[in-house]
Amino acid sequence: MKFLFLVLFALLAVSFVSAGQSYQCGRYQCQPGHSCVCNAGVYSCVYHCNELTIVQTIVNSWADNNGKEPKVQVSVDIINNTTRTVKDVIIATDANLAFNQIWGVNKNGYFLDLPNYATIAPGAKYTFGYINQGTTAAHLYVGNVYLI
Repeated sequence: MKFLFLVLFALLAVSFVSAGQSYQCGRYQCQPGHSCVCNAGVYSCVYHCNELTIVQTIVNSWADNNGKEPKVQVSVDIINNTTRTVKDVIIATDANLAFNQIWGVNKNGYFLDLPNYATIAPGAKYTFGYINQGTTAAHLYVGNVYLI
């Protein structure tokens, strides 16, 4: 019985470690749950759900404090895959993005929300951007989608 418990515990530990790893996408890395897409030499990390696709493209990178604090500027497209208009989207993230380093969305804790005036027509996209600490894009995923 102890042996079975140890084997199950070891398998659980391996699954947690594997789930948290990011992988190479061009010269950048995609977070877990994202796919790497290369379009004409431009690498993007893509999160896909049935209603929306989130495409993150790193457009710039640099390091502050004599190269000790790497940062990336990311452009994000939210693409509506439905035949209905998206009235609002709440995007969750595990990154602590600074208020003054996000544009085009409202920030409430670890949640990003479209401005009240913004909607996304069927097949259309909405673009916003942010700056993230490190060398990768933040892990973004759809929390809620409101269709009209």
